[in-house]
Amino acid sequence: MHVALCHDALIPPPKYGGTERIVYWLARALNRLGHQTTLVAREGSHVEGTRVIAAREHADWESLVPSDVDVLHLWSTPARPPKRPFVVTIEGNGQPGETFHPNTIFISRKHAENHGARHFVYNGIDVSSYECSPERDDYLVFLAKASWTVKNLEGARAVARAAGLKLEVLGSRDWPLGLQRYVPRAGARFRGMVGDDVKRPLLARARGLLFPVRWHEPFGIAVAEALASGCPVFGTPYGSLPELVTPDVGVLSANGSDLVAALADTKRFSPERCRARVLDGLTDEAMARSYLRHYENVVQHGRLGDKSGDNSPRVPDGAPGLSSKSLLPWTSP
Repeated sequence: MHVALCHDALIPPPKYGGTERIVYWLARALNRLGHQTTLVAREGSHVEGTRVIAAREHADWESLVPSDVDVLHLWSTPARPPKRPFVVTIEGNGQPGETFHPNTIFISRKHAENHGARHFVYNGIDVSSYECSPERDDYLVFLAKASWTVKNLEGARAVARAAGLKLEVLGSRDWPLGLQRYVPRAGARFRGMVGDDVKRPLLARARGLLFPVRWHEPFGIAVAEALASGCPVFGTPYGSLPELVTPDVGVLSANGSDLVAALADTKRFSPERCRARVLDGLTDEAMARSYLRHYENVVQHGRLGDKSGDNSPRVPDGAPGLSSKSLLPWTSP
């Protein structure tokens, strides 16, 4: 099958970039499985084994796609449906009342449910690129967009302080020019937006990932990255997290004191078992195989699944915890 992946971004990203890395990993996994891929993305993008077509912002994606492509895979809802088979992946949360095309795929079971849908594919990562040390050091990691209140950096800091552990904050963008790195904050080291060269070694030896989000997390790539690094996850039971974090690889609670208590004995979480959790369905190849089944459906039938799945997904009015400003319950330790 020839798949065109279309995303208005630089692939792969120079630093973090969640969706951009998913597109990159998916293209490589499809190639390994013997399929042909074309990437339509920003100039400067590259994926080994994939034809890349540079596009300007807001370009007419379909007009750039070669005629021999079997299916288009988009990461945003098109202004008008393409004339050839296509699917759309939505990585974020929609707004109350927002509707999506029937060929939309979400990224966890709960994410689909929150949007009135049933089709989902878990994001998958390239596990081989993550280190996993059996020895862990006395610090925790926070990896998220710290400027978003729903990511709950302050809750993570409170848990780390109460547990008596240092906190490495990765991905903080709350101050311009990286100035947060130079302002002392007790027990926390702010590293700002970092690349894999900094992030992966820190995850490989951390005692745990703190992920106390206060919204319905669609997936949480940081969770998969931490687990692939042998790092257990301590977070809240919202969105996809109960699907990803099983009791043998972490603890979920909206009560910070529960997370503090769990951090007193992190040795019960085996780094090998944490990594095995990702190998069990959260890899780039598992993601590619799942998408291939959806591609085949839209090529053959023009839609996802059977006729019962033809209704347009829609975010219910007043849906709690979907907005990046809507806070779900949290009790500090």
